Amino acid sequence: VADGRAQREKYSHQDTSSPTVSNDALMMTLVIDALERREVATADVPGAYLHADMDDFTVLKLVGQSVGILCQANPEYEQFVTEENGKKVLYLQLLKALYGCIKLGLLWYKLFSGTLKDMGFTLNPYDPCVANMTIEGKQCTICWYVDDLKVSHEQKKIVLDILNVIELRFGGLKITTGNRHTYLGMDITFKKKTGTLEIRMKDHIKEAIEASMEDVSRGVSTPATRTLFEINEDSEHLKPKKSDLYHHIVAKLLYISTRSRLDIQLTVGFLCTRVTCSTEEDWAKLKRLLQYLNRTLNEYLTLGADNMTSMNTWVNASY
Repeated sequence: VADGRAQREKYSHQDTSSPTVSNDALMMTLVIDALERREVATADVPGAYLHADMDDFTVLKLVGQSVGILCQANPEYEQFVTEENGKKVLYLQLLKALYGCIKLGLLWYKLFSGTLKDMGFTLNPYDPCVANMTIEGKQCTICWYVDDLKVSHEQKKIVLDILNVIELRFGGLKITTGNRHTYLGMDITFKKKTGTLEIRMKDHIKEAIEASMEDVSRGVSTPATRTLFEINEDSEHLKPKKSDLYHHIVAKLLYISTRSRLDIQLTVGFLCTRVTCSTEEDWAKLKRLLQYLNRTLNEYLTLGADNMTSMNTWVNASY
């Protein structure tokens, strides 16, 4: 792992920022997969970053014990070892994108998206991490979040053929096929009979509850009380360690709320505004939310569509 902090002043944000598939685009592709009863496969590219070549001159400096470890692995490096301030030092030129380098994500994105273009895919103009190609009259869709891929087409053979081409380029993929997938922390189940899908994140919720170390066995029927937005200025601020834990749990719940548990979005939205000034009152509100989640662990989100040509929205005024 490289320390990319030394590179920050060398590059602009534009030179280093790498896109990942948006939640909106991912959910939309999942709905299309379900509606069209597509065959879906998810896959992980092992050691993805190391496939990307560095596109400029980058030096990696090893100091101390790490020098000895590398020379033990490859004695040829010993001739290049020098000494600075009494410590062994070895300077290396990076040929591949090592984890920690500031341009790492962008280099991998360019490599992978370029590979898809060479295969005949076209990047979606609204999301650069969604690519489509018409194969035998039907659409094949690939979306990816760094090295996690989702591929769909009405024919399973075509899905596997596409993954086989990618595997030949990047090495052995970890592939999952069928109607059940774990993708980006979501447990996804496709229901072919109804043309819908179910999204569960039970394990993530359990992790949040366990991290709090609170007793949440007393069930409650709502994520928050009517005093959610009321702030007691006299409430004691959380100690730094507990404040960090509050931030950690709320961030995890934010991820869950935008993917499978939309019923907690209002409460999580308020708790997010308190991460820099959290108090014991805020912790109590977080605990209530965890009590609600513990009581509703088995609830999940169902997504589906009647068609892809119109969109209707309903708003519940009480929220």
